Amino acid sequence: MKLKILFPGLMLASMLAACGKAPVDPETPYVIEGELTGLPDSIVVRLFQYDGNVGTMVTSDTLTDGLFRFEQVMAESLNRMGIYGMGDGFPSMSRTIYVAPGAQIKVKGHDSHIFTWDVESKVPEQQEYEKMMQDTKADYDVYQDLAIEDNRLYKEYARLRSSGDDSEETKARIQELRDLRQRLRAQQDSVSDVTQVKTIAAMKKLKPSQPWLEKLSSLARMCMAYPDYKFRNDAIELYGLLPEGIKTSLQGQEIYAGLYPPEEAKDGADFPDATFYDLQGNEHHIAEHKGKYILLDFWSSGCGPCILAFPEMKKVYEKYQDRLTIVSMSTDTDSRWRKASEEHDITWSNWNEGKGTGGLYAHYRIMGIPYYVLINPEGKIEKRMMGYGENMFTEFFAELLGE
Repeated sequence: MKLKILFPGLMLASMLAACGKAPVDPETPYVIEGELTGLPDSIVVRLFQYDGNVGTMVTSDTLTDGLFRFEQVMAESLNRMGIYGMGDGFPSMSRTIYVAPGAQIKVKGHDSHIFTWDVESKVPEQQEYEKMMQDTKADYDVYQDLAIEDNRLYKEYARLRSSGDDSEETKARIQELRDLRQRLRAQQDSVSDVTQVKTIAAMKKLKPSQPWLEKLSSLARMCMAYPDYKFRNDAIELYGLLPEGIKTSLQGQEIYAGLYPPEEAKDGADFPDATFYDLQGNEHHIAEHKGKYILLDFWSSGCGPCILAFPEMKKVYEKYQDRLTIVSMSTDTDSRWRKASEEHDITWSNWNEGKGTGGLYAHYRIMGIPYYVLINPEGKIEKRMMGYGENMFTEFFAELLGE
């Protein structure tokens, strides 16, 4: 199964820009240096690497004399990173950073508005990202203030809810906090709409690039989740600007599935099927396991909880394999799926559709992984679960299938 790679030229362009003239050795570290004012030392800054929609922490640094620094070798072709600030006063947002081998990147900020910290970089993708977002900085500063206040109110709300205090005064404050947060979220939604309008307007003037496509992918996911999404027509218009070669690529197919989603698989209905491939290239269908309980596991190599679930899944599979089969459905590209499969002990069916989030994934309207679907022996969708917690499968299948 061969999957198309998006924008190989962009990665080469990043390497050329990072060193000036000649391509850089892929093992040459990139450097991110941050200079922050208005924030206390001891703040922890974390660097995350993104594989699609899944982020994995790479490293962290503690702010000292207003400075932080990261020096890392790029992992394969994954060049989109995110910087997070840890501690009170930060919004639950990150600053997007695009890296390349040998790149020297400067980050400057004067407050906790991390999403709008200034970035100086010669990496082409970063420059394209800044063009796309340049008209939204003031709006995102307002949004971040609202997000910070919402975080503060939530912490008080959570503390009171868990305090065990049933006094009328506490109950009244909890309700007040609910009302305040509801008003804040309405304000955030309003500001978010403004940023979307401005970003989309910028995208219509720019040529498709990696950041441009990532933003369109985000819009497409919203279209899939919310049929009446107010920016659906804009997203469809942007999709129409894509060259045919991008439309037929893996990411293009994922975007199309978001804009024009297939029939939704609903609980109690017959399960949808498709053609999948194992590591040897053999074709498979879910129907070949009909007659047993089937647990579909949608996962990615960059998803920490997905990987954490594997040992428990193995135990459950080995215990109940006469009545239960597990089918892990990777959303990774072929090469990443194969590499991850070598690193993890997957003894049950391990398949890939080759469509990322644009195939069976879209039928279930999945908005986050790990995501599990239980199909009963009659072929009906019985239950869905998102996320993983310790002993989750052990307890669930003990109740369903017995000890």
